[in-house]
Amino acid sequence: MIEMLSGASVGTFKNLVWIIAVVISLLFLIGSRVSTPRKIAARVLTALTAGTAAFAAANLAVVFYILAHLMDPRWSVGRDATVESPELSAGPFFQPITDTLNDILDGLTGSVNNVIALKNAFLTMPDFIVAAGWASVVLVGLAITNRILSSIIEKDQMKQIDRNTRDLADIRAQFGLAPFQDAKVGAR
Repeated sequence: MIEMLSGASVGTFKNLVWIIAVVISLLFLIGSRVSTPRKIAARVLTALTAGTAAFAAANLAVVFYILAHLMDPRWSVGRDATVESPELSAGPFFQPITDTLNDILDGLTGSVNNVIALKNAFLTMPDFIVAAGWASVVLVGLAITNRILSSIIEKDQMKQIDRNTRDLADIRAQFGLAPFQDAKVGAR
């Protein structure tokens, strides 16, 4: 997988993050059927929460990938040009001196290019860090909303259990059967 990412651009990483989030959301939507509008809303909210968490995690994964490949020239694309050293040449008598100077210049331009790549890597990471931060803020709101909706659904289910228990007790009474000993245990 890492080898496949070696040719990916920053734009590809941004698209990949969105694709991961959408796929995770869709996976959470697939499954058992739901019956009530509240349960449908809870299912959609859970899918959005999972997708948002995946979006935040994928953005952070890209940040760690960039940190692992700081000197990669991909982070400089469209930003700063790299520096190239001039090739010095001289006659045969001065050739050893110019070869040494060319080696020094190549090392110096390589170092300058590494600094440029490092600077651009650190300029690329905030895009992903900010996206992960906003996703985390949204995730907190979604989690709170999800918990509130789950609580409402749970209360509705407890009311339905109470109604069913009372209905069962009424049916047992109509048939002249003794009421359950612990009929009130399930009722709250």
